[in-house]
Amino acid sequence: MNFVIIKYCLLIGAILSSTAVVAGPLNPQKMFSDPQQGELAADSIYQFGSDVFYKEVNKPGNEYMKTSVEGYSRALIPSDAMEENFQNQSDKGVRLFLSGYRGCTESYLELAGVPQMTDNKEKSAVCTKLRTSRNEMVQSLDYFSAAKASATPGSSQGFFIGMAIPRIEQIESKAEDAEISCMKAVIADRENNPEAFSKYFKETDSNIREMKRIFPELAVVSDDFKV
Repeated sequence: MNFVIIKYCLLIGAILSSTAVVAGPLNPQKMFSDPQQGELAADSIYQFGSDVFYKEVNKPGNEYMKTSVEGYSRALIPSDAMEENFQNQSDKGVRLFLSGYRGCTESYLELAGVPQMTDNKEKSAVCTKLRTSRNEMVQSLDYFSAAKASATPGSSQGFFIGMAIPRIEQIESKAEDAEISCMKAVIADRENNPEAFSKYFKETDSNIREMKRIFPELAVVSDDFKV
């Protein structure tokens, strides 16, 4: 998104709060002054900038900008409580995602040995492990969404979460495709159809490879994703 607009809104708030160019009830001298100290409150300045920004975003023609800030906090300056909550939710999300990612890649390696397995439950367990691992990725997205709600779009935290979520969603989507092709491969093996098994195994391989292709992009966003 265009962060210049955010800075512009902050500048407007600062200018209006230090002049008397606005008359009547919108006079920033009345809106932003500390009644006890007779001084301007910084939080009120930033809140004013935030209000101006979101008012402009909601106007027709700014749909792209509106989409860019969806899910973020409406505050332009994060509080200590917001930053603490962001870190807590983000840490949980990273742990769950990495656990799910590792589980998916390990399950794929086990799929190659399915034709040598004699127990059908053991064969099915390969895809069950993949499904469980993918569900961890889905759950991690809930934590990342909660973290996003405590981040401001113009902050480093906002940048991190804005870059991470779309890539995690892509990886989770490919994990779902891998889970489906895994189940088809196991069914083919039960039906003694090695050609079909080979086909679906290759599909699973392709989906896992795509996951691995996207994953390094997360490591660029944050060291937390390096394994």
